[in-house]
Amino acid sequence: MKEEQKQLFHPIVVAVTSIAALFILALGGLLLWNQARGKVPMLVNSVELKNLHEELRHHPKDEALKLQIRRLDFQLRQALFARLQLSRNATRALAVGVFIFLVGAHFSRVTRLQRPAPRRRPRHTHESETRKHRIASLVLLGVFAGVAIAALLLSRNPVQLPPRGAATPTAVAVPDFPTPEEIRQNWPSFRGPNGAGIAKTANIPLTWDAKTGQNIRWKTAIPLHGMSSPIIWGNRVFLTGANAQSNCVFSFAADTGQLLWTSNITIPGGVRAPAPRLGDDTSLAAPTPVTDGRRIYAIFPNGEIAAFDFAGKQIWARNIGPLENSYGYAASLAIYQDYLFIQIDRGAPEDGQSKMLALDTQTGQERWEKPRAVNGSWSSPTMIEVNGQPQLLTAAAPLLIAYNPLDGTELWQLKCLESDVAPTPIFAAGMVVTIAPNTAIYGVRPGAANFAWKIEDGVPEATSPISDGQRAYIISNEGLLNCCDLQTGKRIWQHEIEGQFYASPSIAGNALIVLDRAGTAHVLALGDKFEERGQGSIGEECGASPVPHGNRLYLRGKEHLFCIEAAQK
Repeated sequence: MKEEQKQLFHPIVVAVTSIAALFILALGGLLLWNQARGKVPMLVNSVELKNLHEELRHHPKDEALKLQIRRLDFQLRQALFARLQLSRNATRALAVGVFIFLVGAHFSRVTRLQRPAPRRRPRHTHESETRKHRIASLVLLGVFAGVAIAALLLSRNPVQLPPRGAATPTAVAVPDFPTPEEIRQNWPSFRGPNGAGIAKTANIPLTWDAKTGQNIRWKTAIPLHGMSSPIIWGNRVFLTGANAQSNCVFSFAADTGQLLWTSNITIPGGVRAPAPRLGDDTSLAAPTPVTDGRRIYAIFPNGEIAAFDFAGKQIWARNIGPLENSYGYAASLAIYQDYLFIQIDRGAPEDGQSKMLALDTQTGQERWEKPRAVNGSWSSPTMIEVNGQPQLLTAAAPLLIAYNPLDGTELWQLKCLESDVAPTPIFAAGMVVTIAPNTAIYGVRPGAANFAWKIEDGVPEATSPISDGQRAYIISNEGLLNCCDLQTGKRIWQHEIEGQFYASPSIAGNALIVLDRAGTAHVLALGDKFEERGQGSIGEECGASPVPHGNRLYLRGKEHLFCIEAAQK
């Protein structure tokens, strides 16, 4: 190239090359910074979106809140896609900039003018300066190339979207568990909502008789023996039954008693744990199942636990054994949101065999596990709410313990229990009522350092207490029924009912139902004096707790499931 042409083109080439270099540095730095910010923080780490989802957990039916979440999610995703497209365009532009820089650097060297030196310098000085210029040029070129290559490599996958799941511009992830109102409308667990044994709006008949058919809506044979109590969701009644070969869940139509399906637990791998040794007062299907209205969860004394959908299809199953204890495993399941709770109490406190276990309701995978320094027990865990805080309440000698259901953190404990605990504690009007069998009945305020009151007369072995919010009612196995003030423990009245009692009592509207082992129920008035309003009999042995729901009462006998309802006139 002639000197005149070099003189014309060299400044232009240098300017273009310099601009390309600045462009590479700026754009490369921007892409590197964009990558360093992480994967879609605007969507995944949006504080506003997280707060809205947390609010939705507490108000899952708030349609306005769902719409707000959809709109915000849509805006964040639009911004995210715009950022993705910008990143792709910037990558292409960076590649063009690198190409222009490299071409410009080449022509800048070619068009550089060779100016004569005003005086001759020593050769070694000239060579040294030339070497320095070359090194500086190579370093500068290396910096540009390094920034460009790093940006190009990182920009090959500049943004990674989180799993879309249900959170799209037209859908929002809704928690897969029932609302408190849904729970109140059903009887989803042992002793119903919050384990209280109460159906406030129920209106059952005062008398019935299975022999004559009086007020018996239907009677259906149960395929397998068990002592679990019925649970109800919508128009379904669920029970469990078992023998040495099968652990089964049964679904009945609430209106007709028709057996809709029977599902047997199948453990992956096909290996079934042997049935454990049992006492005379329990069975191979003693724990009551639980439902969240999506699935039914059932556990059996050989350690098998499973989830079924409402069509009877097994969703998951596993064995969490061993569960064997002195008389056979009988603790029922409890549930909170998407946590399933299993109380496993075995041996003595120093044996290290007892624990509280929480599983994911959808998968059966473990959420948390906490050791328990307690004796073996047959009491069931109960979900309660104390000053707006959910607590998982448990009882086993020597400790009454409440846990945070979400992580298993122990919230409080009180050492007050003795012997083998079978009754399940209740919580009403700020007071926990718990029983140390054959020793004492205690009133405990959650978190207190000592019990509020203690009763040593008429203490049951197996039946759980119940309260109408003002009074506590406790019936012993021998039929001694105590009514006491819930806040002070002061006896209001006491009455002895003939018979043996194993089932825990229930409240239907303004009626107290106590059911003896022969299948005779005594319907009593709630209040400050004993008043029997009626009796009913199913004519067969009964150990399961009565289940009032709507205008009906469901009772499990040794052979049949009964639905009791006043005959239509």
